[in-house]
Amino acid sequence: HSGYEGGIVTDDYRENASAQVAREVPGFDVIFCGHDHRVHNSMDKVADGSEVLVLNPANNAMALAQATVDLEFDGTRWKVTDRKGTIVDMKSTPIDEEFMAHFAPQIDEVNQWVKRPIGTLATTINSADCFFGNSAFGDMILDLTLRVQDADIAFGAPLQADATLKKGVITVGNMFDLYRFENDLYILNLTGEEVRKHLEMSYGLWISTMKSPSDHIMRLVDTGKGLWFEKPTYNFDSAAGIDYEVDVTKPEGERVKILRMSNGEPFDEAKVYRVAMNSYRGNGGGELLTRGAGIPKAELQKRIVYRSPTQMRTELMKVIEKAGTINPKAGHNWKFVPEKWTKPALARDRKLLFGKK
Repeated sequence: HSGYEGGIVTDDYRENASAQVAREVPGFDVIFCGHDHRVHNSMDKVADGSEVLVLNPANNAMALAQATVDLEFDGTRWKVTDRKGTIVDMKSTPIDEEFMAHFAPQIDEVNQWVKRPIGTLATTINSADCFFGNSAFGDMILDLTLRVQDADIAFGAPLQADATLKKGVITVGNMFDLYRFENDLYILNLTGEEVRKHLEMSYGLWISTMKSPSDHIMRLVDTGKGLWFEKPTYNFDSAAGIDYEVDVTKPEGERVKILRMSNGEPFDEAKVYRVAMNSYRGNGGGELLTRGAGIPKAELQKRIVYRSPTQMRTELMKVIEKAGTINPKAGHNWKFVPEKWTKPALARDRKLLFGKK
């Protein structure tokens, strides 16, 4: 379970190492890889001069990786004479009716569960707003996270880039749009300095240093299908519980200025705060706590002072059920500055990324 290449690379490990294995380890005829959600089909040169077929069908069974291997028996052993890789698109594949009939009772049970109402949403919200400042979508999750357990600060990132929750009844199924992954809720003890450094790395993944008013504010890359964020958006953490500014004219590592706690108390870089986040982040995911905040990975478990008894989605559901009706609004605890530059730049980049939305 490793992608082709790229991703997180440290002195201790490489997140996506299939290309390295293909090049450096002789003896494989075919390597099937995954993890990075990227389709791949290549014939790679190995260090000993041979070749290996590397295939990745990406994610969610939208495609399959098919290897056709020709063999020839030389009287003693079978030898590979040819290999061909194909990525098979599964979108037009018909549903197996026998399979569906067999599991119909379980499917019906799940459908009834996801339709169960848990509360009411007073306004329509969209996760795309999260990238451009305070947003009703992102701030609602952060606010709910703070309310699950007493925490001083909460970190959170948009887990889907363009998800919409419509005004009206919220069902269990809607919670999978609101919170996509199977994470628990953690609270860690972090110093104020570690909080700032965590955010510095997060915004470093997210934004560029603007040197003129016409520059991009977002770190964008041409995917061949248009411009998109250069880095994975699930690592774009913002925070609740503190008031802060992100100066896009400053170099990476010097952008975040924390002004105060949102309750008006002073923010102290030497003080230890209870910081809520999901378990992916709390265990070192995205390296924001390790490479960003500077906490050794071996120390992270000692910093955890609370683990939720159920998944974070379930914990958020409990808060919504208790409240009955929630009316999410964008907060005012952080912004990109100087606004004379950032407001036009945010509008330009938003249009490039999401159209007129």
